[in-house]
Amino acid sequence: MSGSEPRRGVHPVIIALPPGPSIEERLWMALSEKGADISLAAVRAALDRGDAGLLGESRAFVHRPVPDEADIDLPVILETDRLLIIDKPHGIAATPQGAFVARSVLVQARRQFGDDVACAHRLDRATAGLMLLVRHPRFRGVYQSLFERRRVEKTYRFIAPLRAIPPIRSSRLVQRRTSVTEVPGEPNAMTEFRMIESRGEWAHYEARPLTGQMHQIRAHAAALDIPILGDTLYGPGESFPDRIELLALGLEFTDPVDGTPVVARSRRSLALPAD
Repeated sequence: MSGSEPRRGVHPVIIALPPGPSIEERLWMALSEKGADISLAAVRAALDRGDAGLLGESRAFVHRPVPDEADIDLPVILETDRLLIIDKPHGIAATPQGAFVARSVLVQARRQFGDDVACAHRLDRATAGLMLLVRHPRFRGVYQSLFERRRVEKTYRFIAPLRAIPPIRSSRLVQRRTSVTEVPGEPNAMTEFRMIESRGEWAHYEARPLTGQMHQIRAHAAALDIPILGDTLYGPGESFPDRIELLALGLEFTDPVDGTPVVARSRRSLALPAD
């Protein structure tokens, strides 16, 4: 395995090098320009270890430190020679975020299934349930387009306060930094809702997003006064939770490569709070 290949599912960063008298100085300048707080001696040590190196004359690879090395099992719900549908746990991002590199579906999937695996779509870190992965990058665009063209039927379940709600919420959502909010204007988001069961002050709901806006179900549930249990971004509070009681329960679509129907259902479940 060459130094520029993935290490335990984590691909190196590829960086363009400015002119300079030596590779360590060129790489140090490139990293410094991108805001990295690193010394020339540390760059030289990374080169000596094989954690960084040249790719041609004007580019270099750099392996980032990965402090979060614990492996996380990704249960497989459905598998073919082109795709995988896994059952994501709560609290793990779809792709590396901030300090969490290994603690992501993408890196864990590459460790479990091979370095060519890619995500066809995303789920919030705080949400559990089904995610579609592709086994090779050449299939990524084909399956991503299913979500972009709304050719995937998605079913979610969540726990929230018991309320009488309409069967459909339609509104215009706009992104405000890391969340979305409803604004006046032509609707660009529509979600179907129904109550499954209730106990005391809580209910188990089903949601089917008919559009694909960011945080759509979470924002629409909050607008209907049924904020998802644990959602401190759209409910009480202003933080990013590691877990909310939202589950991506089902995925259904026609495989764009061979035309076969694909139907998958999460094995996870949500429990109503005790009285």
